[in-house]
Amino acid sequence: MRALVSNITDQDDSKASHHRTDLAPLVAQVRLAILAGLDEEFLGCEDVTSLQVTAAQFAIMRSVLSGTARSACELCKWMDYDRGAMSRMIDRLEAKNLIRRVPLAHTRRSVALEITTAGKAAIPKMEECLDRVIDRLLKGVTKAQVRELERVLKRILSNAKCP
Repeated sequence: MRALVSNITDQDDSKASHHRTDLAPLVAQVRLAILAGLDEEFLGCEDVTSLQVTAAQFAIMRSVLSGTARSACELCKWMDYDRGAMSRMIDRLEAKNLIRRVPLAHTRRSVALEITTAGKAAIPKMEECLDRVIDRLLKGVTKAQVRELERVLKRILSNAKCP
């Protein structure tokens, strides 16, 4: 992260230093606010609370459904979880019939993940909860500011993929 923020150009060095010290913790705090808000929203939503799904489990379901990650190994890399924690979360989702492990035909050791029909039906309800959380967090933020934030975050992520 330091390498990313060290390239911030600013005419005032003290401002650049301020960004260097505050950016990473702010991004982490926003991430935590989203996850905590989503967990709270899930508990308050009658359609979702019965599923007993956490924000982290929802992130797994979304990434599998979208094709961002197709295996536990890919999920570990994408979400920065260790294998044991990821395996336990997948076990819980599988026990709730929201996700399933599917052995791959070309190898005995690899297993792909798929969203079940019940999981696919639950995703829109959980996404509505996410929308409410994001709407609350963006209260007082203009559409232009949201677009600019998205642009900056995408730029940061594209820089992270560079060697």
